[in-house]
Amino acid sequence: MILPEQREEWLKHQHDNKKVKQPVLDEQQWEDFGRIVAECMEYKHLIRFEYWDDGFFYEVIGECHHINGDQKQFHILDTEDEIHYLKFEIISNIESV
Repeated sequence: MILPEQREEWLKHQHDNKKVKQPVLDEQQWEDFGRIVAECMEYKHLIRFEYWDDGFFYEVIGECHHINGDQKQFHILDTEDEIHYLKFEIISNIESV
């Protein structure tokens, strides 16, 4: 038998155990990402952005409409017409769809 308070702590512990560290990308990967994004922006292809947030990976698929170098973020319009702003520092992978 488990008490509700214990269950909450156990679930939180299980959730925290699934977290992963943020990957560190090298310069070659950023060059590849730059090439992919430039090509997809030119030909209006969809891009799959994978990003890391608080120990978990998420993805957004859409068109990159703008790259803001000052704020270091991508402006993405996803397939459901929602706008996402992804900072460079949380990106873990970029690929053409």
